[in-house]
Amino acid sequence: MKLVVEVVGAHDLPARRGRVTPLVQVAFGGQRHATGVRPGEANPTWNETVVFVIDATVAGRGGRLSDRSIDVGVYHRRASGRKSCLGRVRLFGAAVAPSAEEAARGEVALRLYLAPYGPPATPSAAAAALAGNAYSTTYATSTFNDTASMAGGPETVIGGASTQSSPAMVIKKKKKKKEPVQEPPPVHVFNSIPTQSSTGSLIFPPPPPPSMPPPTAAPKATKKAAAPATADDAKAAEYLMVDKLEFLYVNVVRGRGLSGTDPYVEVRVGNYSAVTRHLVRNHEPEWNQVFAFSKDQLQADSVEVIVKDKNLIVWDSIVGRAALNILELPSLAPPNRPLAPQWYRLKGAKGQWTGGEVMVAAWKGSQSDEAFAGALHAGAHDLAPAAVATTQTKCYFAPRLCYLRCHVIAAQDLVHPDRSRLSRMSVLARVQLGAQRWDTRASPSAKWDEDFFLVAAWPFDEPLEIAVIDIASPQRHELLGEVTFPKGSIKVQQFDKKKFKPPAPSWHDLELPRSSDGGGGGGDDARDRSGRRHEFRSKIQLRVYYDAAYHVLDEVTSYASDFQPSARPLRSQAIGVLELAVLRATGLRSTKRPNGGRGTVDAYCVAKYGQKWIRTRTLLDTASPSWQEQFTFDVFDPCTVLTVAVFDNSQLSSAEASRRGGTDAPLGKVRIRVSTLASGRTYEQPYSLFVVHPTGLLRCGELHLAVRFTHTAWLNMMSLYLRPALPKQHFAKPIPTHLLPRLRRHAADVVASRLARAEPPLLPGAVHYLLRDPSAHPRSDVAKGYAYSMRRSLAACARLRDVLAPLAAFARWFRGVRDWDNPVTTVLVLVVFLVLAWMPKLILPTFFLYLFAVGVWNFWRRPAQPAQMEHYSDGVPQAMFEEEFDAGLPSGTLPEVLLQWYLRLRETAAHIQGFIGDVASKGERVHAVLEWRDGRATVIALVAVAALTVVSYAVPFKALVSFTGVYVMRHPLLRRKEPSALMSFFRRLPSNADVML
Repeated sequence: MKLVVEVVGAHDLPARRGRVTPLVQVAFGGQRHATGVRPGEANPTWNETVVFVIDATVAGRGGRLSDRSIDVGVYHRRASGRKSCLGRVRLFGAAVAPSAEEAARGEVALRLYLAPYGPPATPSAAAAALAGNAYSTTYATSTFNDTASMAGGPETVIGGASTQSSPAMVIKKKKKKKEPVQEPPPVHVFNSIPTQSSTGSLIFPPPPPPSMPPPTAAPKATKKAAAPATADDAKAAEYLMVDKLEFLYVNVVRGRGLSGTDPYVEVRVGNYSAVTRHLVRNHEPEWNQVFAFSKDQLQADSVEVIVKDKNLIVWDSIVGRAALNILELPSLAPPNRPLAPQWYRLKGAKGQWTGGEVMVAAWKGSQSDEAFAGALHAGAHDLAPAAVATTQTKCYFAPRLCYLRCHVIAAQDLVHPDRSRLSRMSVLARVQLGAQRWDTRASPSAKWDEDFFLVAAWPFDEPLEIAVIDIASPQRHELLGEVTFPKGSIKVQQFDKKKFKPPAPSWHDLELPRSSDGGGGGGDDARDRSGRRHEFRSKIQLRVYYDAAYHVLDEVTSYASDFQPSARPLRSQAIGVLELAVLRATGLRSTKRPNGGRGTVDAYCVAKYGQKWIRTRTLLDTASPSWQEQFTFDVFDPCTVLTVAVFDNSQLSSAEASRRGGTDAPLGKVRIRVSTLASGRTYEQPYSLFVVHPTGLLRCGELHLAVRFTHTAWLNMMSLYLRPALPKQHFAKPIPTHLLPRLRRHAADVVASRLARAEPPLLPGAVHYLLRDPSAHPRSDVAKGYAYSMRRSLAACARLRDVLAPLAAFARWFRGVRDWDNPVTTVLVLVVFLVLAWMPKLILPTFFLYLFAVGVWNFWRRPAQPAQMEHYSDGVPQAMFEEEFDAGLPSGTLPEVLLQWYLRLRETAAHIQGFIGDVASKGERVHAVLEWRDGRATVIALVAVAALTVVSYAVPFKALVSFTGVYVMRHPLLRRKEPSALMSFFRRLPSNADVML
């Protein structure tokens, strides 16, 4: 007998990198057949038949056909010739029809039946037997989904086996209408290999039970917490805020006794493989590389470790291979340590020992495993080795920053190469540290007395250079001398917590320039013709030291994540721990379109808190990535902000990286203030992601985060609210306000340059995006002077309106009380007013009691979740976004559009100008009351003031206040419609508006 499988077609296949080239491979009993390739077809049709011999397979092993399985896989043929799996389905022999006449087509588009040796039955014969066919009543549909992770669905009975439905292949069960006279047919449906179960304990489905009752209606899927499988899982679940993702880890350590000269190792699990680096001429190689295979990628029962010899001319030769059974591998969870590796013998093609051995450790774990961060994930197997590193989870620590203070006082005995300019020099001093440069003012006497701040990073390996320059003309500068402070020559000032005294200034020799040219060098050589060095030197007086009592701000103070000083003795102890779980994202906006195809997104997250930066792994080609990674940060001040941003990785291909200039496209960011989090409570919610673009405000999806703050020192945390946020040095010797933005930019540049030196680097664009001042221009190369935005101006007005909203509400309420809209309320207000007027000692207690009552009342309406990112962009026209991104000087906008922007800006400025003028006029009227600008008005004011003096002296103050309050809140029937006499008198006073040109 033989087994015939007709592969008809498939539908809705997922594309890989914008294109799919599908083929189907069917395996049974060690035999494997494949169909043809259908390039570019997401709904291919094959109509091909493959045949397997089952006599020896079944009889030789003493089994039955119903106990065997048929593996059907759909693959994508890559340009390199290798295959990547799109999905698999496992079919048990119980689903095979006894003959072609009894086989019917289902939506899976497979027909399986037994046939004698001879020409296979035609499809027409099978179609004629559809009526009353027991095997045509139930069939399955395989749907390929590219979702990273899904909750386990209802249980599906397939070919006599029980398993959870897979997120990559969803099994549906359908039944045809049966004849009323027929018996209910037996249930036979197909079985898919699961990729994620509710408990996470099974990697492959169990063998089919001997019998299974017909399935009933599937229950409604509900999300239930998975019970921990082991004690380690239960202990890990106590502090995990993420869903468990299962991985197969393979640690390739080293080899010995290898016959190859340039060995490397290929780890293969089904169609997924990962390769170590090859070592040249090494028979005892050491790789020490860890590979991680997601549970979705486990398409085989064993892990193959293949040692190969690199050959640049012909195909690489196989030195030997070792196979590890996945079902026999142990499962590890924190706090267990990584599994100890052991030696495995390498076998040849015929199963003989080749004489070599490889040390390997393989185990099943999750993302909380210690090896997760440094593992090479096999999901990026089709990327270049350099690009694979950019997809890993990494933790970065920003360098310890410190202010380098350079006090330039004066210079003496300057020598100019042009003797005629000695009496008319205009000298300045230039201080430079790396890319930071400061210039003093030009002085003919070479006396400056200016203090400069420069941002230095530990270990202070950049030299400080100070040059004295004569400005001969705006285009020509003459170098008169320079002094360099190499690494280690500048010491950090020693101080204690109570007092700090800077070092005394000192004189330093200026080195003369070695050559003269028309551009920047001048003066004679430092040696004369005889080779003797000059004894005479120019001098410069400096005070140079590292001031570690400041905190170097690399963020805006309003959302800074750290306020600790640079000096370690001045730092305080941590008051808590902040835990961040980056769960998943949904609906991410694609920013890349390779080869003009469909948009793709390779997303990763970057979070920053204090000096610690973290980066999640990059999940390829999915708009709904599920990272499920958890990180911890030490908290030193609760009034700090955690920043999380999402980026689209453009470093995976050199073409995309060069097109974008080596930057990753941002997809939005989220800020969470730690002080808004209750201690010990886990906050899990989605955050909307927005990006400001010239075309408008783009919604780029949602980011699901879970955060939890746990305090360790409650009294210390509460006392921090009564202390200044910045160190004492910021108030004892404050930094000039106009220098702070420039120093902040310098600090951000230093941090970005240091993090870019890591491997893999954290790109400067991502660092600047997290540290960027919201009031700055979206482009980092545009100065802040050109960062005006009408959209941000409207947002500032909206914020001010929200701040003043309670005052406006109180004014409306008081107007209603004064107008007697509710007589009962007005009477009560009058009674309270009279009580307070006659008992003034109750005024402050009543006020504070009112504040206390409002706070208690608002406790029940407090926010349940951290605040979302606000944009205030509803109703903002697109032209305002285009104006915001206009860089100015020169502008690339059309002149007509620029004219519209200019006219709109003038209109806005006219409204502001009128408002300021009205406020100034009212103030001038107040001044004009007693300044005799209008003599008659001043006489009236003096008579009124004299009368009020007598009345206030004769009438008790309580009675006067009571009478004034009752008069103000008198009934509307006792008032006149026109303005009061006092208001009419004030409006008649003169102002300077009538004398303005």
